[in-house]
Amino acid sequence: MTSDKALHLTFVVGRTKHPQSVIDDLWKRASGVVEAAAVEGTAVYMDDGGSTVTIGDSRLSVVALAKPRPGPFTALLSSAARKSGPVGIAGRLLTDNLESRRVARAVAGRSDLQETFRKSDIIVAADLTADRSVWQLQKLTDARLVHGPVAMLHVLRQVVRK
Repeated sequence: MTSDKALHLTFVVGRTKHPQSVIDDLWKRASGVVEAAAVEGTAVYMDDGGSTVTIGDSRLSVVALAKPRPGPFTALLSSAARKSGPVGIAGRLLTDNLESRRVARAVAGRSDLQETFRKSDIIVAADLTADRSVWQLQKLTDARLVHGPVAMLHVLRQVVRK
């Protein structure tokens, strides 16, 4: 990277039991690739009220989004997802779809995050439930939108080589 501007990464973490480990893993991988370049980041995660994310690196900021309340069909879908066969498959697909919509609504509802997304160079969806919210940013930003750590590393290497 020849620019004086710091490379800005944004991680969007949806449904996970351990957001701390997901964010730490993505940040360590990204920092390892761009050692010589200036890098800063923002991690956005769904706060379930049980786990608090703390970051030891001052270049990374964390934004916790309140997890939306379950809707009226959540219990029904949850019981269908636990079944075997076609009913269970359909239940798991619908549960994932519903969860990704909730994450996308929570992200879209925060106007302060929209500026963060606009200034980002790379936006990473850390899991399947974060995909919808990241792909909906296509028209808002020129950032590279990727899913997962492998795609992030690939894009980072391309950006650093420039």
